[in-house]
Amino acid sequence: MIDSINPKHPYIGKQHAKDEYLESVKLLIETLRPYLTKSEIRNIPKKLQVDKASINEAQYLQAACELTVCLYFADKYGVNFIYEDKVNPPKDVDCSFIDNNSKYNIEVKCADFSVVEHMKNDDSFKVSALGRMPEYRSVVSNLQDNFNDLGKQLKTYKHLDNRMKDYLISAHDKFSDENYDDAVNVLLVCCDDAMDMTKWTSYLTGLQGLFTKDSFHNQELFNKVDVVILSNLYHRHAKYQEKVNIIDNWDFASSFNILLCNPGRKSDKKKAIEHFYETIPNFNKEVMDYAVPYGFEVLKLATFVNKELKAKNKHYFN
Repeated sequence: MIDSINPKHPYIGKQHAKDEYLESVKLLIETLRPYLTKSEIRNIPKKLQVDKASINEAQYLQAACELTVCLYFADKYGVNFIYEDKVNPPKDVDCSFIDNNSKYNIEVKCADFSVVEHMKNDDSFKVSALGRMPEYRSVVSNLQDNFNDLGKQLKTYKHLDNRMKDYLISAHDKFSDENYDDAVNVLLVCCDDAMDMTKWTSYLTGLQGLFTKDSFHNQELFNKVDVVILSNLYHRHAKYQEKVNIIDNWDFASSFNILLCNPGRKSDKKKAIEHFYETIPNFNKEVMDYAVPYGFEVLKLATFVNKELKAKNKHYFN
């Protein structure tokens, strides 16, 4: 099963894999085995495309992120963990677990960053916005004219707030229509580096953000989502061989996480959500308390990572 890995697999094949990364994949299967059916166990190597030399990278990374999360909760909660729980049949979430008399349903999403990666490697100046700035297009157009006059090219990163909206709606549809104060529905979105996490935060809390009163989309379409976790799991898996500072790629506890409550959720669930914040590894308090110059609040997360964590030699990012 997991021993039949194609040696040319770009992530876990012997020609490319780091020993620690490959051993973690094997441990993953053994940790999850007691909580999975035989068909679910057989499906994991398929998700990871173990027999292929050329893979669909976006699908692999989605599977790797999902399984990293499931591994963490299965190891932590044991018999109280459920893999691919059908909380709203026939649809299922990636996993759920029971803790402190509350149930937590977890849905994991990972964007396809291939277009963004291509842009990063493009020899041009790039610009992006945090939130939906009404004047953004006209400002960029003027800047591009100025750059063209100087013989340089200015390009814009693709705004992914519609992707976030789609993830919220998709997760909403997977959660039960029944509303319980002791059931917390969680969407976990896997992000790239610290600046990318800043952008995804802005899709929720920035100008016309989805968690603001001026949301660009109807909030009733995702009000079954109680909490969003933004995690750098994508960053920790994608092209991990090039990221010498990152270890324990398959350990969710080693990832950088920020939790955001949906202010438009169906009910308060305060006690269960507070317990979740105390349980999940996160940097909410550290980022919130970190001081930045006036006017730079929107860059607080990225500044905290690039200055505070690096100064302490903590490598949550490469």
